[in-house]
Amino acid sequence: MDNRKCIWKKGENGENTWMCLVKKFDLNSDANKALAKIAVDSKYWLYVNGRPVIFEGGIKRGPDRHSIYYDEVDLGEFLNQGRNTIAILVLFFGKQGFSHLDSGRGGLVFEMDINGDTICSDESWKVKKHPAYVSADEKDEKSNFRLSESNLYFDAGKDIPGWYMPDYDTSDWDNAEVIDDAPSYWGSFHKRIIPQLKDFGYKKYINSDELKEHKTKEKEIFKMKLPYNAQITPVLKVIAPAGRRITIKADNYVDALYDTKSVMSVYYTKAGYQEYESLGWMNGEYIYYEIDEGVTIQELGYHETGYNTEFVGSFVCNDAFLNKLWQKSLRTLYITMRDNFMDCPDRERAQWWGDVNLEMQQMLYCLDERALLLYKKGVEMMSGWTLDSGYMLTVVPSGKDQFELPMQNLAGIWGFWYYYRYTGDASFLPQAYEASKEYLNLFEMKDGLVVHRTGSWDWPDWGDNADIAPMENAWYYMALDSLINMAELLGKQDESGSFITRKNDIKNSYDKSFWKGSFYYNKTDNGKPDDRANALAVISGLAEPDKYADIVEVLEKATNSSPYMEKYVLDALCIAGRIDKAIIRMKTRYKEMVDYDYSTLWEYWNQDGTLNHAWSGGPLITMSKYIAGIRPLEAGHKRFEIKPCLVDLTNVKCDVPSAKGLISVEISKADDRYCMKLKIPMGTEADVYLPVIDQKSLSDIGYEYSLTADGFAVFKLKEGEYYL
Repeated sequence: MDNRKCIWKKGENGENTWMCLVKKFDLNSDANKALAKIAVDSKYWLYVNGRPVIFEGGIKRGPDRHSIYYDEVDLGEFLNQGRNTIAILVLFFGKQGFSHLDSGRGGLVFEMDINGDTICSDESWKVKKHPAYVSADEKDEKSNFRLSESNLYFDAGKDIPGWYMPDYDTSDWDNAEVIDDAPSYWGSFHKRIIPQLKDFGYKKYINSDELKEHKTKEKEIFKMKLPYNAQITPVLKVIAPAGRRITIKADNYVDALYDTKSVMSVYYTKAGYQEYESLGWMNGEYIYYEIDEGVTIQELGYHETGYNTEFVGSFVCNDAFLNKLWQKSLRTLYITMRDNFMDCPDRERAQWWGDVNLEMQQMLYCLDERALLLYKKGVEMMSGWTLDSGYMLTVVPSGKDQFELPMQNLAGIWGFWYYYRYTGDASFLPQAYEASKEYLNLFEMKDGLVVHRTGSWDWPDWGDNADIAPMENAWYYMALDSLINMAELLGKQDESGSFITRKNDIKNSYDKSFWKGSFYYNKTDNGKPDDRANALAVISGLAEPDKYADIVEVLEKATNSSPYMEKYVLDALCIAGRIDKAIIRMKTRYKEMVDYDYSTLWEYWNQDGTLNHAWSGGPLITMSKYIAGIRPLEAGHKRFEIKPCLVDLTNVKCDVPSAKGLISVEISKADDRYCMKLKIPMGTEADVYLPVIDQKSLSDIGYEYSLTADGFAVFKLKEGEYYL
């Protein structure tokens, strides 16, 4: 981005500032291509010749503390020969948050190459602070300190309707001022790698038509129903006298556990008919409109947006509970994606790396390749902040507290190699490797084990009775394994010697220190073995298979894990060959969430905290990876395995996205045989395991196979469609 002229209205850097910026210019001919580069702190809405082009562009700051992202968009199709108008509404947050580092300077940098000429942000632009965005009512509570987004207050009587249209006269507006020091606050410019938001368009609530022509005789609250938990900007169409207040909140506005508030919108009416869309997004399954007396409702609706990805993976079986749990996991994953992966879309919107690691594992089974970019952006930010901070942080780009939760970080380092195994994409590994290497070197070793690293606070998981020492050593062992693999792939084996030594030391010391004859244990509050510690021993490979039967007994009895760590307990049961036990545990622990009339999963096992927390979606992975049995054997699914385990199910149909295309399996049990339908993508090979009830049923298949001791016929198949 060559242009560095940042324009704004000087002195307008307060919290929640909305600025209108307009540029009019002439073109002698049509533009086939007009590549525009746009950077703002913090968000923008772009109109070209009156047409909306970008809805909520911009990303919260850059990949490190001293940078900012810019968008790149081709405006050629929106420009005409003759007079043209570019109008940009910019929102400057003006406050810190767990997902945003405030630069202290609002502004716009714009650069567009068109027909050999360049249109840049400079003094010729017209600028006006939007007068309808007014100060907050002092009686109202603000959005909680974790959010960089503020409540919005819009006074329709002060609106400047149509300001972005070509025929709107801006001659009496101020000329923009070049803010000389803004780039020094913003730092370097980096092109965004994630797509613009997906626009689902305007929709009516399920119960919108019930309120047509309803006139409020007193202050009333209307509960408007969405079809599912969605990210929306609320819309209203009303007839009213001037000065009436309409307050809009989502059903999860209040987090009762933490006594915190999310965002809300307040609208003050003008006289007559009016339409309004509040541009601050919120989420929920119900949106509440509190409307003063004397207002006639024409229509209440919403504009749905979200991360631009498609749901391409699927899982369907003959068990309604499992199907519902898979779908709730998917919806929860999607609601926690926007311009970053987040823990929750209401209380924090923050990129906690333990959450991101689980969200990454889920997306590999259900979303298209555009979702991968959001994870890579997260790695880019984590790496950038690591270099700047000297150690790996768990929440970036936080402008508030700087958290380090070591076990979440270690899980994330393990996840780097996990992601590579599934995608074959090594482009992000150099920066991930350097950040991981520096972080793992911070840990000290004693007597072959990790010396406990507390970080910001001792957090192995929510819930009671965490056995920290075996958990921490297992996570560190898994992170070492990931780092050693990255070093080999990147040709840096000479740097991994000390890490190999550490890995071997833990392997040699782990059982001596923690194995108690039938379970792993060091110390818990209740004096009993912990499900999480024993699960990680299995996943890490520190527990040998001859210990699995004993560990399974622990995993059947202990239920200490929060929904965050439950995924790893389910993994361990599946690795130990007890998928049947994993299904039983899922049905027991998730029953209340699945039965509850809500489309997303909760932060905790009860309804404390948020009702949309993607770290709870581990069962999505369990079902696709272990019940349907689809998992890579070589990076990028060049070679993969299909080994279904139906237990008591009679049919399973599963689609899984891969770098080579969609992998599909459909398996059903009828009478004394299993039937399987497969689709193996071009350029791949699959080891396919068909359960065998009666070997006679294999006689007419027509493909070579071998038999395993655990009752499968194994087929080596290449690209194509098959019926077994």
